[in-house]
Amino acid sequence: MASTLRKSLALLKAPANSIGFQVRSRALGRKCRIALVNESKTVLFFAHKGAVRSRAQRREAELRKRYDLARLHAQSSLLHYAENLALLDRLEALFVEVAPLPGSTVRAMDIGSGAFQYATALERFLGRHGKSAPRTVELLGIEIDGNGEYIDGHTRAQHATAHANLAGRGAHYVVADALFVEMPPQDVVTMFYPFLTRYPLLQWGLPLGKFQPRRLLRRAVEALRPGGLLVVANQTGTEFERLRSLLAELPVQFVRQCSFASKLLPYAEKTVDRIGSVWMRASK
Repeated sequence: MASTLRKSLALLKAPANSIGFQVRSRALGRKCRIALVNESKTVLFFAHKGAVRSRAQRREAELRKRYDLARLHAQSSLLHYAENLALLDRLEALFVEVAPLPGSTVRAMDIGSGAFQYATALERFLGRHGKSAPRTVELLGIEIDGNGEYIDGHTRAQHATAHANLAGRGAHYVVADALFVEMPPQDVVTMFYPFLTRYPLLQWGLPLGKFQPRRLLRRAVEALRPGGLLVVANQTGTEFERLRSLLAELPVQFVRQCSFASKLLPYAEKTVDRIGSVWMRASK
């Protein structure tokens, strides 16, 4: 949890964030395909010891087989592979008592996708939860700040598009403000670590004018069909309570919550306070 001093200092970033975001938003990204970095997975859990490492290795093998992660295993960095494993592991825990999605196709929108490095995990989970045979997934990742350039010279959007392509034909990514993206009614809307307070938004580099959690959550709920599911992960219990307060104003019903802490991640100690939750759009 950020101290009052750190929160106050973060406000000093606001003017620079605003200028930087405007510059990035006007940049024209190069239309090119990039190759994702691959790293050997033999050292995936070497930071763990003894029984903890053995459990992680067994869980990795189980998830790889269940969700057909062969391509991801062969075309990903250690960090991104671990993040996909962790997301699958936590989504399974969160949905353990949630009824399977109906139908043979699921439409899903992911708001605030960043570099969309978890696209494969999300696509696979949506396609296989509660099904003996995979369903068709139409998944769109939306990121408002996709034009930032990484150290390799490629943009966040270019990396995200590569991750979406790796996930499958039904996964796509756009740089856009989710408040204004028109979509058909969605079966699932996901939001992983949305900015519900100003401090993380400023740390990310967005201008204060883009801090609109109430509007963003309303848009997420409005995008759902009746009975559709909103899936949110928060960094802390405080953020989860903020989420609960904001969603109390909207036509959704709380379904379930669980810890999103994961020992499958190399930064496991930073995840101990994470909470995932599921909410259902009201029928009326």
